[in-house]
Amino acid sequence: MVHTHSNILVEEHRPKGIVVAEELLGQCHQLLFELEEFQKFLTERRKEQIVDIRQFQNSIRSELKSLERLSSADPTAERTLHTLRSSNLQFYTAVWDAAKASTGLVTFNKRFYWATPPTRSSKRACRPKKQCALVDIVTQGGLEWVKVSTVTETRLLFEQAKAGWENADSSSDDNGSSADDEDGATNISLPDGSSPSSSPSPSDNPIELLRLATDLQTASLATQIRYRHPKIRIVLPKIPITPSPQTLVILNGLIATSATLQVGPSLSPFPPALPFSPSNAIPLRPELSTIFSQLLPNPHVSLTPTINIDCTILLALISDLSHSPQTPHSPSHHKAITRQIELEARDHLLPEYLYPALERRDLVCTTEAATRMQEIVEQIGTKSEQARAKVLFDDDKDRSHEDRVARAAPSPSNLLSLFASHSEYAVPDTLRLPILIISAPITELLQQLPPVARVVAEQLSAINRSVFLYGWARGISTVSSNRAVAKVVEETISDKGGGKVIGPEVWLCATARSLVGKERGRKG
Repeated sequence: MVHTHSNILVEEHRPKGIVVAEELLGQCHQLLFELEEFQKFLTERRKEQIVDIRQFQNSIRSELKSLERLSSADPTAERTLHTLRSSNLQFYTAVWDAAKASTGLVTFNKRFYWATPPTRSSKRACRPKKQCALVDIVTQGGLEWVKVSTVTETRLLFEQAKAGWENADSSSDDNGSSADDEDGATNISLPDGSSPSSSPSPSDNPIELLRLATDLQTASLATQIRYRHPKIRIVLPKIPITPSPQTLVILNGLIATSATLQVGPSLSPFPPALPFSPSNAIPLRPELSTIFSQLLPNPHVSLTPTINIDCTILLALISDLSHSPQTPHSPSHHKAITRQIELEARDHLLPEYLYPALERRDLVCTTEAATRMQEIVEQIGTKSEQARAKVLFDDDKDRSHEDRVARAAPSPSNLLSLFASHSEYAVPDTLRLPILIISAPITELLQQLPPVARVVAEQLSAINRSVFLYGWARGISTVSSNRAVAKVVEETISDKGGGKVIGPEVWLCATARSLVGKERGRKG
């Protein structure tokens, strides 16, 4: 007992600077540990190029070095204690907490411009006024921007006072009650008599938080991700879920920029959907492994129940290169084929990319895509590639009449077994074969689409015209590895559609597969 009491006395008499430094160092080490674990998680799954946390990690490492230097400084000096309490660690922790409550993480600390960004060679005197917004976290595959602020209510009240905002109805009546509106709202006015929401120049708003929100809104309207403007979420962990009337004015100003808000340490939505109570608070954080999994971008989140497959994917599904992790190399192979063999040895296209995207969905393709694929297979496909092509469409011309009658209604399980017999990879039983071939008359499709579709159609070949316009008109996802064509479609719609047209939903496969015979023929 004496020994324990002695330790307590020693703890109480330790300089405040030492206690604060040790606490911050412990928090910083924990934060860095979680980030390093997440980096390992990404590396193990080969996702480190998709989710970039390096810059954020480096910021934490720099903060750790600063804290270590301060821990060696005079702990009794007021300057040391002030610097410790001004550490950026609190902000970095809030950013990471907000990130862990998100999905589809892309990166941290990224600038988005609404004008051409200045080049390195630009003279400082000639550079325009800052025309960009700094986003703390980019999530949902780029479709959400998160801004984190550790500002307190006290700080916001100080900024209001400094800006000259005043409570227009702050006088009390003889009974001592306030003269607020009947609905409890508090009227705030600027020195010139205007309200904060009618301030003539939002970018010059004296309240920093409102300036940031306005900049984010401007940058979002100048940015399109798959034809959509990113949504903005502002996280305010130090603002209570029941803010003061003065703070409420600022929160309403943030909401007016179309941002969604989260307040308090539990990151509760604001305004709350239900009256706040401990039972409404966000539950305790799950294990890191669960958090890390949800942070990974979900490549299939936008895929529709029915998928439109283009010719590049049809070829990838039947190519010999896609069905074996160890295709023998040959001097006659084109260098592109050699590269695809190397890619398949490392990343298995079907089980790791295509099957997860296609399974549990109805599969269709246009007549033009199917015809072109069958022409290529008939000309240069190997016997196994020809066999797979027949299975995909349940089109075996060599079957007997009796067999055709018996299988008038094709059995998906039979087709899957046949397809698996020509592959070294397992075929998921949730893959829905056969692929249905759809007629897609261009004139009919154009009648169902915005006028800009005609501009798009003029730039595409007949096959790509049928594929991309069909998926667009039917509102279904088109799966393709033709990145160049997809880029032409998106850029044309963005440039000529007035920024209001939602184009086709295109899911791009990271890599393509050719038929070996095609390239071998070229070499010959």
